[in-house]
Amino acid sequence: MRFLFFALVFHALYPANAANIELGIADDRVEVDTSFAGAKLTLFGAVTGIEDPSNEVDIISVIRGPEARFQIRQIEKNRLIYVPGTTHHVERAPGLYLTNSTRPVTDIAPLPLQDQYRLGAEFLDFDIQSPETHSDEIDKTLLYREAFLNEARSLGLYEARIGGIEFKKGALFTINARLPANTPVGEYSVSVYLFRNGELLSTDHAELGVNRVGVERRLYDFAFERPISYGVFCVIVSLFAGWLASVAFRK
Repeated sequence: MRFLFFALVFHALYPANAANIELGIADDRVEVDTSFAGAKLTLFGAVTGIEDPSNEVDIISVIRGPEARFQIRQIEKNRLIYVPGTTHHVERAPGLYLTNSTRPVTDIAPLPLQDQYRLGAEFLDFDIQSPETHSDEIDKTLLYREAFLNEARSLGLYEARIGGIEFKKGALFTINARLPANTPVGEYSVSVYLFRNGELLSTDHAELGVNRVGVERRLYDFAFERPISYGVFCVIVSLFAGWLASVAFRK
C-alpha cells in the first residue's frame, strides 16, 4: 500500500514527458517450508509519461531464479531395452524462469530485442556440457537444449503466461505471478519492460528472495555449511532407522 501511495504522489508531482515504468514488490521475501505448495506473487508498478497506458503500451515481466545445474540424458536403445545414455550437464540455466505479458511476446517485441533482453526461455544463454565425443558422432547440443527446455516447461519451472497484468486507476498496474511448489531457494531478479509499437520505452528491476524456514531451513544450512557432518548424521539416522525396523518386525 505504501508503494501505491508514493506512486500516486510521483505521478501527480512529476508528469514526465518521457514514458517510464516503475516496479515494486508487495513482499520481497518468500518463505519455503515443508508444506510449501506454491505462492502467489504480486508486483506493483506505475507507468508515467503516457496519458492512457492501458490502451497505448504493452508490458512484459520476467522473474528469473538463481542459476542451477541440471542433468539430462537421452534414452537409447541397447539391444531389446532402452537405457539412459551419457549424462549431459546444463550449466548457468536459471532454476526458475517465468514471464507475464499483456500480449504474446512475439507481438510486442521484435526478435532482436527478445534476444537481447532474454524475453523468452528459448533465448536463455546456458551451456550444455557434453562428454568428449568421437569425430564421427553427430553434435546433439541443439537436441539436448530443446529437450531440457521442454522438461523445464513440463515441470512448471519455465512458463510464459499471457495475461496476469492488470491496469488500475490511471498509471498504476499489477502483475500476478504464481511460484510453483518446486520453486528453488535463492535470490531472484524481477524485471519489467515497457513497449509501444515494438519500441522499448523503459525498464525497471527489483530483487526477490526465496528462503527456507523452520526445520527445513536448519537442515538446509546444516547440509551446506557442514557437508561432512551432515553425511555422518544421515548415515547414523539410516542405521538407527534400520535397527528400529528390524526390532519392530522381530516382535
